[in-house]
Amino acid sequence: MKRMKRKAIAIAAGLLAVCSVALTGCQSKLAPADQSVGALYELFVKSNAAPMKDLMGFASEDDVKTALIEGSAEEDIVSELKTAFTSAGIEVSDEEAQEMTAIFQGLFDKLDYTTEITDESKDEVTVLLKVKSYSMTDMQNIMVEIVNDKQAGMDQETMMKVLSGDEEAVQQYEAMMQEVMKEYIMKLGDLEPVDEMSELTIKCQRVKIEVSGKEKLAWMPQDLNTFSESVSNAVFK
Repeated sequence: MKRMKRKAIAIAAGLLAVCSVALTGCQSKLAPADQSVGALYELFVKSNAAPMKDLMGFASEDDVKTALIEGSAEEDIVSELKTAFTSAGIEVSDEEAQEMTAIFQGLFDKLDYTTEITDESKDEVTVLLKVKSYSMTDMQNIMVEIVNDKQAGMDQETMMKVLSGDEEAVQQYEAMMQEVMKEYIMKLGDLEPVDEMSELTIKCQRVKIEVSGKEKLAWMPQDLNTFSESVSNAVFK
């Protein structure tokens, strides 16, 4: 009987050792890497935390964002637009910034994607992420068209006064550029993604993440910042 107990204790100790080394053998199975990548895309691009919440068992969507995200695609784009408009002497109100955010959220919601595991081993899984994107050329053409149209409505004499620094003419020009900004943002909302999908190869490893106060392992890109940057670059080409 004592020998049986010692054997049972030895087996239990061995199992605990295996668990501590393997890290995954005695906990719930890791979510598939392609699902993790898809949930991250939803989070970073569409600000949709629900897929990651459900996949990893976060207590709330706020917990997801606290653990994994520092910013979102639309926030980055709006920030860049505000900077660009400010540098051009165009003031952007908080209300207009919120409107920009809503329009860009609508743009991102149109972006379809697919994920597929293309290679996997014990320590690494490769996921092919295909994403829809918008053409930067299309966006630039919208701005050029609006500016040309507005300037065509301003007579040559007024344009010369603007160049010479005439205060009244400059104010008139600034008011025109405010209209350009508003029209540009509104027209962006009508953009459609290009037909061709961009492909990203995502290397995933087992990574520890904080899930509502508990540490869990998950298949994740090793560097989330690099992943976010790569996705942002693919979304606007």
